[in-house]
Amino acid sequence: MEHILLISGSLSAPAHTKALIEETAANFNKLGCKTTIWDLSARPLPFADPKYHNFPSDNPNPVVKEFVRVASETDAFVLGSPNYHNSYSGVLKNALDILNMDLFRDKPVGLVGNGGGIRSTQPLDHLRIVVRGLLGVAIPMQVASCNHDIELKEDSYVIVSDDLSQRIAAFSRQLLLYTKKLKFEG
Repeated sequence: MEHILLISGSLSAPAHTKALIEETAANFNKLGCKTTIWDLSARPLPFADPKYHNFPSDNPNPVVKEFVRVASETDAFVLGSPNYHNSYSGVLKNALDILNMDLFRDKPVGLVGNGGGIRSTQPLDHLRIVVRGLLGVAIPMQVASCNHDIELKEDSYVIVSDDLSQRIAAFSRQLLLYTKKLKFEG
C-alpha cells in the first residue's frame, strides 16, 4: 500500500489550501492508499535549524522528529500552498527546509495551490524548482484553484467545483501511477 504525505502550507484556519489537500487525500484513500495530512496551521513546526540539515532526525524537537519520521516512511508527497505574492508560503518553505534530499530522492511530488481571485500556477512553478533541488520528481499534472472553486460551509472550506474535483481525481491517479512506477524501479 502506497503512503502519501500531504502537507498543507497555509496558516489560515479554515483554509482553501486545506480543502484541496483533504479532497486529494480522499481521492488517494479511494485508490487504496494510506494518507497522512500534515496541516502546518494545526501542527506548526519551529524554524528550520541548519545544524540538523544533514541529519534532520537528530533534531531534538519532538514535533520535528515526528514530521521527519513520517516523511521518511512516505512513498510520495503532495505539497499545498496558497498564493502569497506570486509564490508559495513561507511556512511551507520552512517545512521543506527541515527535511533534506535523502527524504525526497526519487519520490514523486504532486503540487496543489489556491490563488485567491485567480487560478495562478506561479506558486506551483516555484515549488517545481524546489522539488528538483530536493531530488524529488514533480509530476507533470498540478492543481491550481481559486476562491470560486471552494466555499465556506459551516466552519471549513469545501470544494464546490465539479471541474476542480475531476482535476484532483486525475492528478491523484497520475501521482499514484508515478509512485508505483518509481517504487518498482527503485
